[in-house]
Amino acid sequence: MSINETVLEMHFHHALMDLFRSTFGVGPAGRISFYKYSPQKECFVGFDQAWVMTDVSDDQLFNDLKDAAQGNSYNLGTRYVGYFLQYKVVKRMIRHSKNNPPPVTSAEYGRAAVSNQANANTGKSQHELLFNLCKNLGALTYYACPAIFDKAELYRESVDLNKLTLVDLSSCPSEFKDNQKHYIYFDFPSMKPTWCSEPVLGTSIDAIQMARSLERRLNQDQKIETDRLLSCLFYLNWQRRVQRGGRRVQEYEPDKDLDSALQALTVIRVDSRGRT
Repeated sequence: MSINETVLEMHFHHALMDLFRSTFGVGPAGRISFYKYSPQKECFVGFDQAWVMTDVSDDQLFNDLKDAAQGNSYNLGTRYVGYFLQYKVVKRMIRHSKNNPPPVTSAEYGRAAVSNQANANTGKSQHELLFNLCKNLGALTYYACPAIFDKAELYRESVDLNKLTLVDLSSCPSEFKDNQKHYIYFDFPSMKPTWCSEPVLGTSIDAIQMARSLERRLNQDQKIETDRLLSCLFYLNWQRRVQRGGRRVQEYEPDKDLDSALQALTVIRVDSRGRT
């Protein structure tokens, strides 16, 4: 097994969901489930607490979120919150004074590549899509950058969430539309991030801080969060329509950057009164 973005997401996912459940205080009668986008099925897939999977159409998810925004589901104890988590492989590098930004002072450091090459159909890169979701639509959007450099760590039974650094895209200086290579550098052992090529100090949080941010949004007026989620979904679906250009599914080449932005989204549903 190689270390790649998909493997890293699967490694941390169950531990994150357990953390969210304990942080949200769902209680024994409540349920927590979530939705993820499947590019193969071209729809969202729902998972319940037992990890049972069911297909969910875009229309069904939109309608559920609209009901929540209008207060119809909130009165029954159902709330929604969402976030974008794009995993990045952090490579261990040896410091070279001519190439490293000033904030990097450790002899060894980490570096993760930013995917900022625009797609030919949509004109948008993965980074620009995520940047716009964060800056323009207020979505909680992070690059998940684990300090895992040996694949043997992926086989550990217990997952160490302390190895997960979540770089906040709100601290990024731009969409990086200059067609130049850009990276996130990490000083060791602090894992403090710096956006490059022009060095700009970034901000990051850990998994517990992320859980608390989600809890705050979960407990606010549900109309605010569900409207935000709907805006993000409409934005990504509009990009998908631009990509297709009226063609049938079989007639266009999938946009991996758009698919990755959709897959980075997790919508959590909390039923505090035990509804299914």
